[in-house]
Amino acid sequence: MDQHALFTFEQNCQKFPNQVALIYLGKSFSYAQLKELTDRFATALHELGVRENDKVFIYLSNCVQWVIAYLAILEVGAIAVPVSPIYTPSEITYMINDSGAETIICQDTNFGYVKEVFPQTGLKRVIYTGLASMLPLWKRLVGMLFDRVPRGSIERGEKIYSFKELIAQHPPQPPRPSINPREHFAYILYTGGTTGLPKGVPGTHSFINCMINDYHKVIEGYMEETKSTLIMVGPLFHIMGQATFLSIGLGLGNRTVLMPIPEVDSILKTIEKYRVDLLSGVPTLYRMILENDRLDFYDLSSLKYCWSGGDVLPSEIFNRWRQRFNIPIYQNFGAT
Repeated sequence: MDQHALFTFEQNCQKFPNQVALIYLGKSFSYAQLKELTDRFATALHELGVRENDKVFIYLSNCVQWVIAYLAILEVGAIAVPVSPIYTPSEITYMINDSGAETIICQDTNFGYVKEVFPQTGLKRVIYTGLASMLPLWKRLVGMLFDRVPRGSIERGEKIYSFKELIAQHPPQPPRPSINPREHFAYILYTGGTTGLPKGVPGTHSFINCMINDYHKVIEGYMEETKSTLIMVGPLFHIMGQATFLSIGLGLGNRTVLMPIPEVDSILKTIEKYRVDLLSGVPTLYRMILENDRLDFYDLSSLKYCWSGGDVLPSEIFNRWRQRFNIPIYQNFGAT
């Protein structure tokens, strides 16, 4: 377990360079491509002044940029602080100041909030991106034409940087600082704040490796490397999303379909199109699927494994799901 948190991912990049790692809004990214994009962004972060133990705020929906940012932050020895993209200015102000983050990576739709809180925090730089920024031009144009991809306005300035431009301008040659995996924090995740203000829960590089190893033991004999497709509906800022993605997705050389918006019909279409065999989500998602009046129009026969987390799974949902699909839903337990 005494390895950098990216150890398994980087091994799989060498073993399966041409295997699809991510599918996002119809575009595929291979393991080799994802590694290069991560290295380029890691180089950019270092050039901007991000160093070991610096906190970097991730204020994004599920998207390929989230993945690149998270991996790159860990690569340079910094600490990722991922949060919900629907948090309000007051919520992110508290978390930015509490964590001590100096860099924020945000969606263009949230830029107004970031601009508002910037003077009230210790932020030194903003990196912005759009949900469709990493897609081919024709897909971006179609998204704009039919208003299918939300967009926000950006004010350029000396402390404001484009995610896409940073990747284009920097080589895939980041420094790799020496760290102690048992002691070096990889992330800080914030609790829901049900008993007061949200609390930042840190996790080390070794903890991530232990988590990956535990998941691999649980699915041993059921899942093989490069053979599965999982759909990432649950938010990546949540421990269950990260655990599933890092262990079953990147950790086994499998492909992951990222869903930026948890819209039920889009989820069902995606499961059918990509023959998804692993679905992970909150209990509410399973209820919404069961109550969708178009459920019978979709072929979901590829599903083999369904995991639930974030809340207690009601027995009624478990029983209805098992009766409908002849597979159980397994309850996950998180670390925050």
